[in-house]
Order: sequence, then structure tokens, then C-alpha cells
Amino acid sequence: MAGEWVKIGEANELAPGQLIYAVIEGLPVTVANVDGTLYAFSDACRHEGGPLSAGVLIGATITCPWHGWAYDVQTGKSLVPPVGLRLATYPVRICDDTIWVELDWE
Repeated sequence: MAGEWVKIGEANELAPGQLIYAVIEGLPVTVANVDGTLYAFSDACRHEGGPLSAGVLIGATITCPWHGWAYDVQTGKSLVPPVGLRLATYPVRICDDTIWVELDWE
């Protein structure tokens, strides 16, 4: 079943290396610009729920500001033990300079 596309912001306001944070019906989502490609993922760190949008983005790696847990924003995979943890990731598209993220509420 198809998800719901939700407007997050304007693409011209998100330069490479920057993040946009949004809360969509209670769900915290962050969009990262990695060298011109946008990736959307859950904003809550899997360790203790730290706000990843307040962390540091270097390349495709986001680091949580609370305890330093790091994730690949392209895949959601944890880069520090335990490496089996993942962030939820969401499809992104740009239409007329608007950033849209697809959320599946099921």
C-alpha cells in the first residue's frame, strides 16, 4: 500500500551538509543533504532517543549529540556497536523545489 507524501520544506533552503527537522503528526523526522542528495530518517537516536537533528552531519554520517552514536543516513544503519540497530528511513522526492517525504502509517 502506498504511503502518504508530506511536505517538509524547500530544497533551496537545504544546502549540502545541512539538516531540516520536522514533526509530522507526532513523528520526528530529519532530512539531510549529502552532496546534493536528500535522505530522510527518524530523528530519534536508537540509544536513548537523542535528537539527531541537533547532532553533527559529516558526509553521510550523523552523530547523536547526547552520547556519540553514529548512523549512515543513506541506510539508517548504526556505525557503532551494536551495529544491528537501524533508524527508520523514508523515501524523499523534490517537486517544484519542495521536499516531500513518504510516510507509511501502517
